[in-house]
Amino acid sequence: MLKFRPVFLALTGCLALSAVLPKAEAAPALSSGQIMVPPGPAPMTATTATPGVLDYDGIPTVEHASAENVGGLMYYCYAHHLVTDTTVRTLGRQLAAREGIRANPAYAWGGQGQLMLSPTVMFDITTLNRDQQEAVCSRSALRGPALLAQ
Repeated sequence: MLKFRPVFLALTGCLALSAVLPKAEAAPALSSGQIMVPPGPAPMTATTATPGVLDYDGIPTVEHASAENVGGLMYYCYAHHLVTDTTVRTLGRQLAAREGIRANPAYAWGGQGQLMLSPTVMFDITTLNRDQQEAVCSRSALRGPALLAQ
């Protein structure tokens, strides 16, 4: 029992010291390449979409999505197995390789399944059923060549 006395004293001292020292605010740890998604207005969902936002087939238009947003959305689509075509993965990589794409918040939003309808309006595609999510991914991928040409 006497052999454990120094260990017990050291542990007791550490506990007492931790109670006295002020607690430091821990900053969120970011690994390299990871960006924080800034807060924004709540995105529209399939149930809260205003009239005219959804097409005849119940999915939002991808016409106004930026290259950054489509790049992130391609990541989301590929990671969630919404499309099996390697075009989506290739397009996502090509867009992400462009200068400033991955540092843009719209890229992070796309990676979370948020489609930009305008600079201030987002649509959460995760609220759509799987077939509709796949359709949004396919339509976004069709927009890819035009975005790469810009």
